[in-house]
Amino acid sequence: MRGLLAVAACCIFGAPVSGNAQANNPFIVVDANHKKILIQNEADRKVPVASLTKVATVLVSLDWVYSKGGDKNATMVVPPSAGMIGGANPLGMQPGDQVTVRDAVYACMLASDNVSAETLADYFGRQMLRYVGGNDPLSAFVGQMNALAASLGMSETKFVNPHGLDHQGKFGTSTARDMARLMIYGLRNPSFNFIVAQTSRDITYQRGGQPLGFTINNTNQLLGKYGVDGGKTGSTRRAGDCLITTARKPDRFVPINESQKRRIPYRLVTVVLGSPDRFGQTAGLIQQGWATYDGWISGGMKVTTPGEILKVGNSTTEP
Repeated sequence: MRGLLAVAACCIFGAPVSGNAQANNPFIVVDANHKKILIQNEADRKVPVASLTKVATVLVSLDWVYSKGGDKNATMVVPPSAGMIGGANPLGMQPGDQVTVRDAVYACMLASDNVSAETLADYFGRQMLRYVGGNDPLSAFVGQMNALAASLGMSETKFVNPHGLDHQGKFGTSTARDMARLMIYGLRNPSFNFIVAQTSRDITYQRGGQPLGFTINNTNQLLGKYGVDGGKTGSTRRAGDCLITTARKPDRFVPINESQKRRIPYRLVTVVLGSPDRFGQTAGLIQQGWATYDGWISGGMKVTTPGEILKVGNSTTEP
């Protein structure tokens, strides 16, 4: 069988930008290459970030595959815990179903599937137990999510689960600034870049030996508009509507002297948390961000205080 997972309503179909880019919710716009902070508001306020958590889940999973020689086509079994997490389950997967790492990653990032996130954490967490000890694969995996956050300087972030649901017991928190750090890290991974840029994806999982096929659509309604080439949505009652986006324009070449030019990459990371209009607000912030970035370049790219540059771990390399 093949189902079609429809994206929620409220799309922006090339219409003029709506929403208030300067609403009072936390947000930040950062140049992804030089890490210049272009626009921000309450960027250090700690709040739940809903399914933006899945960015960390997928990055930890991909890092583990690459570092341990893993296989993205490996088959995972949906764990019993997946039947108890609640929240959205757009694919309808149940404990005992089988899905590949690759398809679960796509389901996490495009359809924001909570069961896929739980399954990735259980599968890789069991492998991590050999290195970190203990007997709880989910705790081992979440521990690696927090270790990644710490390595990137995300000092105001605490993950408590792999999916970002916050309706049961403890819930994780982060900040707009920290989530920008996480996304900039993700941009260094070619596979991650490719995944978040997809508008849809055909995936399959197995139930009782029978394949179940679905076409999943990306919940990022800005994809392909305003230069947006990636990102992740998130929404819960406690966190409100959240969105990370990446946007790109053609690189600019600025003369250094009569014979040399300097290449200026154009890529923005925008984070809005608890937004009254996440798509409209982000679209407005992207346009403001480009204008601010152009002004900074025209002014000689001067940095007068260290706080103008977002530090992402100890790395100074471009993503």
